[in-house]
Amino acid sequence: MNNVGLVNALRRTSGLLAKRDIRSAAATFYHQPFPQLGLAGMLGDDAAVLPAQSGQLLLACEGMNPELVEEDPWFAGWSGVLVNLSDIAAMGGRPLALVNSVWSGHVEGMSSLLDGMRFACDRFGVPMVGGHSNQQSFYQALSVSVLGVAEGPVLSARAARSGDELWMLVNKTGGFYRHYPFWDAATHAPPERLRAQLALMPTLAAERLVHAAKDISMGGITGTAVMFAEACGHQLILDLDAVERPEDIRDEAWLTCFPSFGYLLAVAPSRTAALTQLISRDSTLICCRVGHFAMGDCSVLLQHSGETHHFWDGGDPLTGFGCVR
Repeated sequence: MNNVGLVNALRRTSGLLAKRDIRSAAATFYHQPFPQLGLAGMLGDDAAVLPAQSGQLLLACEGMNPELVEEDPWFAGWSGVLVNLSDIAAMGGRPLALVNSVWSGHVEGMSSLLDGMRFACDRFGVPMVGGHSNQQSFYQALSVSVLGVAEGPVLSARAARSGDELWMLVNKTGGFYRHYPFWDAATHAPPERLRAQLALMPTLAAERLVHAAKDISMGGITGTAVMFAEACGHQLILDLDAVERPEDIRDEAWLTCFPSFGYLLAVAPSRTAALTQLISRDSTLICCRVGHFAMGDCSVLLQHSGETHHFWDGGDPLTGFGCVR
């Protein structure tokens, strides 16, 4: 092969041409998320540089439902950021930065995913600092990861104790998004409210009003209760009649949805008055006692209309990440 042929062959290598898939992300996200870091803090290097932190680092990741990614890529992008930020807040942390991995067969699908993520990053004030892009895929997929820091106490679900009260903290504004089990209290909310609520969990941890928590995930309130009980190793009694909800929302829909901003909290009885006083400053939030933790295995009992139902057997692991005795 002569020199021209070699150069042309090198120019056509798939490894080189595939790098053009990054251009969509480069056109979407801000290139200098941390101006104080200068050139080293700009996006495009092999790894992102973040400002030094004091505290314990928190790392979380979510892979989005393939059906949602295909049907509504913008909302999948938005949700990929939102659920990660919720996971960091649930641990009493503050999010620092996000990364993503995107697979798509065309620019349009990838652009919608990226646009949804960019919208969420802007609303919450948390930068996207890197990731992986592939526009040569025969399917669409999205995974998002977040790095955070807990500058005060970490709210581990394993810290719940027998005798603690179980409280629910949820944003009640909004409505269900399309046909999905997703209570959307965020896409139309003002950024200042979103950021203030995201900072609320670290405040509750710092003021010792809450010592254990779980983000209400896609398992809903009841599914999250099982994970909470499994993590701490105590029985959890959940009073369904005490679960407050927006008007005209069916029990099953509310109990099984992802609520955008929603947490189950373990609270010492002596701290409940201070908790409700602090939360009452935000009229968009529901904060109510919905049960308690008791001695025994990590089973979950549901109380409803004067009856008690055995919802989950403590001997049957849900996630496999149980308590440490």
